[in-house]
Amino acid sequence: MAAKKGGMRTVGEVLLWWLARVEGNRATSDSYKRSTRSMVKKNIMPALGRVSIAKLDRRLLDDKLVWPMAQDGKKAGTQQKAFQALRQAFLLAEETGRINSNPMAALTFKSFHRGAIGSKPASLSRIDLPGLVQQLSENFNSDPVNGLLPLLMLAHGTRIGETLQAQWSHISLVERVWVLPELNCKSRRQHILPLTPQVLALLARYRQALPDARAQIDWVFPVRGGARLSPTSASAMFRSVSGGKWSSHDLRKLMRDCLADLGVDFFIGERLINHSLGKVSETYLTRDVMERCREALERWHSRLDECGFSLAHGLDMAVAASSQITETPEPAGTAANS
Repeated sequence: MAAKKGGMRTVGEVLLWWLARVEGNRATSDSYKRSTRSMVKKNIMPALGRVSIAKLDRRLLDDKLVWPMAQDGKKAGTQQKAFQALRQAFLLAEETGRINSNPMAALTFKSFHRGAIGSKPASLSRIDLPGLVQQLSENFNSDPVNGLLPLLMLAHGTRIGETLQAQWSHISLVERVWVLPELNCKSRRQHILPLTPQVLALLARYRQALPDARAQIDWVFPVRGGARLSPTSASAMFRSVSGGKWSSHDLRKLMRDCLADLGVDFFIGERLINHSLGKVSETYLTRDVMERCREALERWHSRLDECGFSLAHGLDMAVAASSQITETPEPAGTAANS
């Protein structure tokens, strides 16, 4: 179990080396880098940083990391993330010859936790939709510059990191699409979203409201100095808008559930929120699929109009959501968990 002469000897050495690799990887999202750094620095390093690799085993891992996190009130999902980070660090160190053997190789999180690890329950439900849309539309109408982000996320079910990286050069008014580059997406594949008349009008109102200096910047969500809105500032804005009752991810979950209620089939719903569908499905994007995605968003945005979305975009869209596509509905309750 001993490390090679001149190699890594402590868990902390492995972790800090691996963390530097994660942070230096340009293909890794900023949000993953932040969450990984926080997990390593706040949870794993204080518990295991000085432990010798030769002494790391299941019992020590339970005594020093998993059980203390549970006693601290950390949920099983958080404990699992810490375990997975540690496992990935040791796996890479082993594969690159930096450690002699891998004490994590035979361990799984089930070695420490037998129960099911549930996803965080949604803080927004279908019955909240009318009031939510009314609130967000009124916010946009009074302050378009600060009101676009939550409306755009509710309209498309995009993740906050993906949305904040939007650029005007990613949006085609001619093709009526928003292209999210693969490096901006958690899935690491390009994601194309059709733009409805409502969203095109919303974006036009928003851009007209931007201060002249910011309107010339390619970022859709620019701040002073030419940079884009940071995730930290965006999260603070969501806390302010929601009063701390819901998060940006709850908008994504709500949109996905409502697509199911509107009869959008499972494949189209999952594609719209950019969930992984397997290698074959992910590379199979036909004109028919894009049209079905467009029809699904048109139906969803008509539902938003019924709840007051038109107050924000300013168009008179009189087609009811229930009169559009007729897909075979999927079971209700399907939510976006990632």
